[in-house]
Amino acid sequence: MDRRNFIKLGSASILAAGLMQKQVMAQPKTASTVYEVNGITKENFALLFKSMGGIETFVKTPLSQATVLIKPNISMPHQSSAGTITHVNSIETLCQYLLSLGIKKIIIADHTLKGNDFNKIELNELPKKYPEVKLIFANEERQYEPVTINGKALKTTEIMKLIPKSDFFINFANAKHHSATHVSLAVKNLMGAIWNRTDFHTTMDLHQGIADLTTVIKPNLNLIDTTRVLLNGGPTGPGPVVSDTKLFASRDIVAVDAVVVSKYNFGGKSQPPNEIKHLQEAYNLGTGEIDLNKIKIEKIG
Repeated sequence: MDRRNFIKLGSASILAAGLMQKQVMAQPKTASTVYEVNGITKENFALLFKSMGGIETFVKTPLSQATVLIKPNISMPHQSSAGTITHVNSIETLCQYLLSLGIKKIIIADHTLKGNDFNKIELNELPKKYPEVKLIFANEERQYEPVTINGKALKTTEIMKLIPKSDFFINFANAKHHSATHVSLAVKNLMGAIWNRTDFHTTMDLHQGIADLTTVIKPNLNLIDTTRVLLNGGPTGPGPVVSDTKLFASRDIVAVDAVVVSKYNFGGKSQPPNEIKHLQEAYNLGTGEIDLNKIKIEKIG
């Protein structure tokens, strides 16, 4: 092992501990509440944050000095209508709301799939319209830091450096079917925040590996966009798409996935959350609630 890698691995535990402390310490007792927002508008974002205790619940830094990181699913260079990515209008509406609060630095970042041209995606227009917004394709290893993980399958990984540097980390997934994991929602969206995804498919149990990520990557808020829901043919499509113009939100990453699983027939069938393997394994690790009877749903809008 060379000196650089020794130093990187030696600091991994420190980074992981700091990451978890920063984003876990303020988990409220009502963390397993899922908010179902009817209509993705600035007004409904305001109602959502008010219901969750206000923006100050999430951001302790003065808003004018805060950095907000939004991690959507933009893994493929598709148009929003395909249902394979987080809808650009939903991301823009969230940015508009945050900017209206006086936040001056918003970073939108994801690790996209290699070999694709993202120059023509709709999201490229947001930084042109809003100088406070920056779009980053985190596709280089230098943009990641190694961490050690006490997971059942995953022991080490490299996590996006932007996460511990942000004051407010929003995991903004879209709702879609996935051929390998049945669904791609908030938990699955964490895979876009790490560097090496190949090992998940080649050296470990995929479902357990994804679940293990929830022990170290802790978004302050999890959002699931259902503007265009890909019901089958995922993750790349094409497939049947339904429009629902709803937003599901929670601090509990497992609970919000469980609720969305219960709302749509992904893969052509209705399936309870505990039959989605990576969700069940995340619940077994204690990183969220999967029992719908124990999850409070609050409707907004």
